[in-house]
Amino acid sequence: MENDLLWALCLLAVGGLLFRPWQLPEALWTCIAALLVVVCGLEPWHVAWHAVVSGKEVYLFLFGMMILSEIARQEKLFDWLAAAALRHAQGLGRRLFLIIFGVAILTTAFLSNDATIILLTPPVIAVAAKAEIDPFPALLACAFVANAASFLLPISNPANLVIYGGAPPSLVPWLGRFLLPSCIALGVSFVALYAMVRRSVATHFETTEGLPQLDRVAQFTAWALLGISIALTAVSFLHGSLGWATAIGGLGLGVVVTLLRRASPLPALTEISWSVFPLVASLFVLVSAVEQTGILHRLGDMILAFGHGRSAVLVTGFGLALLSNLINNLPSGLMAAQVAPELASHGGRLQDALLIGVDLGPNLTLSGSLATVLWLIILRKHDLDMSYWRFMRYGMLLTIPALAAALLVL
Repeated sequence: MENDLLWALCLLAVGGLLFRPWQLPEALWTCIAALLVVVCGLEPWHVAWHAVVSGKEVYLFLFGMMILSEIARQEKLFDWLAAAALRHAQGLGRRLFLIIFGVAILTTAFLSNDATIILLTPPVIAVAAKAEIDPFPALLACAFVANAASFLLPISNPANLVIYGGAPPSLVPWLGRFLLPSCIALGVSFVALYAMVRRSVATHFETTEGLPQLDRVAQFTAWALLGISIALTAVSFLHGSLGWATAIGGLGLGVVVTLLRRASPLPALTEISWSVFPLVASLFVLVSAVEQTGILHRLGDMILAFGHGRSAVLVTGFGLALLSNLINNLPSGLMAAQVAPELASHGGRLQDALLIGVDLGPNLTLSGSLATVLWLIILRKHDLDMSYWRFMRYGMLLTIPALAAALLVL
């Protein structure tokens, strides 16, 4: 009976996250579900609190990244990049598509997948409007790259910190394990996506617009963001705390830019999605309660029953990809984090397959990751739309071969 109630509350949280009944905030539904878990006696208060506190590294990382993203947005750095892409494309739609694909990779690698969606999507829409071309090929590139490049570096996706308990491998071991799979996933994704949109991008356009001028503060901000990205890479190399480093970097740059602008920090702070923090914290509580049922250990045993070879790696990666598309990769990543230590003790390949399934697998559907959900919301604000099934047609042809190729080279 208790397990049935727990699963009902999990469905409430996931349903609210994906469908937003009555347009109420996603975090409200997950928080209600987490609170009912404790009120109904399914998990003691102290255990729930421990679950919330265990996400400290993730909260710090998200906090820092959201500040850095908002600073870049306010200083119009990505508007400048969009204009530069339009200029360097020299009127060729194919070249513009390739440039945006490359910029999306760099943004995801150094500022996370959510930053790619939040910062690149509006400028790409503006670029397409100025060039009078179909915006969807470049927009699809942003959406798919945001997940496909999200295991290139430890800082490329908050899920990377979650699955490794806030302490992912340092940079050199990380690159040794994920650089090749990531490059192959990106290569396959590019080939598959380009094959599907090649006719749409075979266009020519005229543009005489020059680059917008960046004042001294914006130029300083751009160099500071580059320096922070390098510093975070160094922290990862030294196996330091990415959460604290990101939070300190974001907060420090925010203070400096605010002082240089002699402006109030309140407008920037109001633009940050603060609801993400209670949402993630409540998911930690729900996953902690699910863990106590023993089902996650049984899931680990099922994976290990396939052995440690390629079949086990494929089952693990595709299984987590399927789970991520069913319930979104936020809760599936938290569940994977509970199984990861057990799998790691039987060989790192299975734990790595978990991460690739959670990071790359959500490209299959619009509801697979928070990044693609944010992408859809931004499109609708600009009077654009992408149906679930249309996205899934692209997603199936792109994700299945990319995921299989990435897993097979682990």
